Amino acid sequence: MTIHQMECFLEAARTLNFTEAARRLYISQQGLSRQIASLEKELELRLFDRTTRDVRLTRSGELLLWRWRDIPKEIQASIDMAREEGERSKSRISLAVVGMSGIVEMAGNLLADYMAQDPDTEFDIFEFTDVKDLSSHNADLVMAVTFIPSFEQIGEQYGATSIARLPLYYVVSRNSPLADKEELTLKDLKGQTMLCLFKNFFAGAEMRLFEFISNGENILNKARFFENVNSLELALIADEGIHIGFKEFYHNYGNRLKMYPLPNSTNQAYANVVVLWHKQNENRFENFIKFLKNLSN
Repeated sequence: MTIHQMECFLEAARTLNFTEAARRLYISQQGLSRQIASLEKELELRLFDRTTRDVRLTRSGELLLWRWRDIPKEIQASIDMAREEGERSKSRISLAVVGMSGIVEMAGNLLADYMAQDPDTEFDIFEFTDVKDLSSHNADLVMAVTFIPSFEQIGEQYGATSIARLPLYYVVSRNSPLADKEELTLKDLKGQTMLCLFKNFFAGAEMRLFEFISNGENILNKARFFENVNSLELALIADEGIHIGFKEFYHNYGNRLKMYPLPNSTNQAYANVVVLWHKQNENRFENFIKFLKNLSN
């Protein structure tokens, strides 16, 4: 059964005049008759009683007219909605944001600012903690944090821009003996455990940063990795180790933690909040990229 057969039946059922129905559908009367005959054969139902003087619906035909009468309108409405959605999707941008509360909040404010000046653009935003999340969503842009500015080496097929710099800190529990010090040195951290987030994504970025600052010396005892922020923060509060992070990261328990500038107060290190994208697709959202690049100027 085809939509065209349905339309032929409905027009003939409304007019009860095959000649008039064919005229309204811009087809021949013979063509209309063939479509209805084919429909009746497929359904194994007689839908019309036809004589030389008039055309009447059978009881089956009346039932189909009652149940089918709005279907063509619904089909057309759904097609119109699909086309409208297709047009809207051309201006929709998907953004993957690393699942850190402070960074997600930053992304929300960023998108709100852009949409205020370009209300026709829509965004799909999702959080990720693993590279596998990115491949499954196939985002247009990725917003993440780098502790060492290595994003400049991502290859010619990608574009990247830094949109914010966040001061980095050694973070310890206020219950830790280290919290009594005015300033931490590498010597104070000897034997500590480094608490790190998202092993699969950052691949121990905090650990690599610490090794970089300590010139690769074996100061720490070991590293522990956590799959979510809350678990890491609870371990910090319980004085199970230290963490390298930034103030915007600690959304829930910051008042129970103490932070020391890394590596020291006179030589502050920073993390970069970066946005990356495939260069082959950037024409579609070039205005948003210009907006991002203006943030760093």
